Amino acid sequence: MSDLVDFLRARIDKDEALARACAAAPWRALPAGQIVVDSPDSDAAPAPAPVASAENLTYAEHIARHDPARVLRDVETRRRLIAEYEKNAWRASQGRGEQYVDPWETTLRLLAEVYDHHPAYQEAWRPGS
Repeated sequence: MSDLVDFLRARIDKDEALARACAAAPWRALPAGQIVVDSPDSDAAPAPAPVASAENLTYAEHIARHDPARVLRDVETRRRLIAEYEKNAWRASQGRGEQYVDPWETTLRLLAEVYDHHPAYQEAWRPGS
């Protein structure tokens, strides 16, 4: 499972780097389909700064909903799940808690499945394989 953990960490690190490279303030969608970032300092930028535009409001709301702040929260959650797996795997290696490792391995496989388009993804990691 160490290859899978390494794979996940690399993908999560990339997700974090991209999110941090974007504006940290919350994004929101405007009715015209534009996605804007609101400046945390209203004196510095009185008008919302455009981030992107979408075909319609539904697309814009979807994009705004997955702003960098949300990605960073998701990154933290996935890292915590990996840490829980490692804690349980270590306990199992010490002869206790073996029954807890399989569900955590399944959790890691499910987390990795989001990245199944990546060239380093291994089909053996797919849940149920």
